[in-house]
Amino acid sequence: MPRPIGLAPLSALTTPPDQLVYLAAHAGFSFVGLRVIAVTQNEPVYDLSPGSPLLAKTLTALEETGLYVLDTEFLQINADTSRADWLPALEAAGVLGAQTFTIAAGDDDIARLTDTIGRLVADAQDFGVTPALEPISYRSVHALPQAAIIARDTGAKMVADTLHMARFGGTPEELAASADVLGVLQLCDSPAQRPADLEGLIIESRSLRYAPGEGDQDLRSFIEALDPAVPLSVETPNDEEVAKRGAEGWINHLYATTHELLENSTLVEEEN
Repeated sequence: MPRPIGLAPLSALTTPPDQLVYLAAHAGFSFVGLRVIAVTQNEPVYDLSPGSPLLAKTLTALEETGLYVLDTEFLQINADTSRADWLPALEAAGVLGAQTFTIAAGDDDIARLTDTIGRLVADAQDFGVTPALEPISYRSVHALPQAAIIARDTGAKMVADTLHMARFGGTPEELAASADVLGVLQLCDSPAQRPADLEGLIIESRSLRYAPGEGDQDLRSFIEALDPAVPLSVETPNDEEVAKRGAEGWINHLYATTHELLENSTLVEEEN
């Protein structure tokens, strides 16, 4: 089976989701991720709630292109996060037909965090969606084995991101050992040098990633550690590149570099 290659919303966050679907399809991607909750105060807010005009446009775009929504995002689970925070997102994810809803750990109390995720997983079943925990280098869960344990204990899945693995020292062996709960591998490149502080890590994560194959990471080692059925989602936000190339040019470039990275190997997706 060819490995599915998709586009994560953070790669072009200023592009509305319906247009993101069309641009991703034109570039050659086979699925998209969509953001159903705004994460920062400075990003655009897209109303994908059931009945909204934008949801209708996005569903039309999916039908016309043949693309599907693999994952939705993004909620940080804090000490006070409750059903009121996640139910609207789960409802939107369910209508979009998404498989997963990505979460991250903001609660330092791991026992309480695990309990909250367990309640989220139970609620998500009603929408046909599975929460997926992403270990992030600057959050309380920042290791693949730790995230995998929480996922197994709660019935969740896990998202692995090559930038965060590079920054917290994740290995291909740890990734392979977590394959039973892995929903998607998010792909980008980066310099070998880790940012010096927390602010640098956050800025890099949100706006300074490199296209696959254009940095110093050994991306193939992570990809080859997994079964080819595990999908790749290209999550590569770079504000300067989007400003220079435009969203369409950047998305096309990301598909081209990803395809080139995998070219002439059994990992590449079949031509459309």
